[in-house]
Amino acid sequence: MKKGWQPVSASVTILVDNTIMELVSGSSFIARLSKPGNSFLAEHGFSALIECGGKKILLDTGATGVAVLHNLKLIGLQPEDIDMVVLSHGHNDHTGGLNLFHGKIIAHPDAFVKRYLVTPAGASFDLTCPVQKNLKDRAQLEKGPVMLAPGIWTTGEIERTHKWEELDLFRIRRENDMESDSIRDDQAVVISSGSGLAIIAGCSHAGIINTIEQAVRISGINEVYCVIGGFHLIGPGENKIERTIAELKRLKVKKIVPIHCTGFEGIKRLSIEMPREFEYATAGCKISL
Repeated sequence: MKKGWQPVSASVTILVDNTIMELVSGSSFIARLSKPGNSFLAEHGFSALIECGGKKILLDTGATGVAVLHNLKLIGLQPEDIDMVVLSHGHNDHTGGLNLFHGKIIAHPDAFVKRYLVTPAGASFDLTCPVQKNLKDRAQLEKGPVMLAPGIWTTGEIERTHKWEELDLFRIRRENDMESDSIRDDQAVVISSGSGLAIIAGCSHAGIINTIEQAVRISGINEVYCVIGGFHLIGPGENKIERTIAELKRLKVKKIVPIHCTGFEGIKRLSIEMPREFEYATAGCKISL
């Protein structure tokens, strides 16, 4: 274990996800907060609230700001209660609510660059972070890992050891040139818990296996307790599903919570192949570490 990685007690609440499900039993691992009359909103996006030692860290802000604001209110919080916002990357389904928050922003230097998704049929979709200039001015832009609190870090820019995890789907505009976007700004948040590392990933554009191995490398902790978030196994990513499952087993991950861009097929296969490790989650789920 490296300096700054002492184990801490923390919780992770999934504030924004593509889905919501109520009247489903929780487990010893997941508490379900969304109930009839206290219903969370879902949208295509991601946001997770990390709470530790009185500090409130928001990883991403969803796509519109509507869901994250509504769901925060359901757990008794307002945007001004958030101490800092960390961006997993700059795509607009993770940054759409950024204007609501006024604290520090931690992001990679590429997070605010013009970004696009180009389909095989040639359609182009603008994924750029809808951010105003004053937000950029108060952002701390870092390529390397950042300590958010004792025992809680960003991975920083992730080493792409497993090239099979990368997908050539995205484009980035630098000045006047459009080029292939390997999404170098992709990063996760890592918590050192008493049971091992807890990794919260936004989309895993760098690859979920690369992300896990980056977390182990920067922390010096080999035990991986849980991985929560988007594994990006949707669409063309479905070709990676079986190899990803094999690697998760090799790494002996104890709990997996695949949501958002993991996709239906990826979640289905993970639940079948790793039934003891798999936990079903949607917006409105809280995990205590």
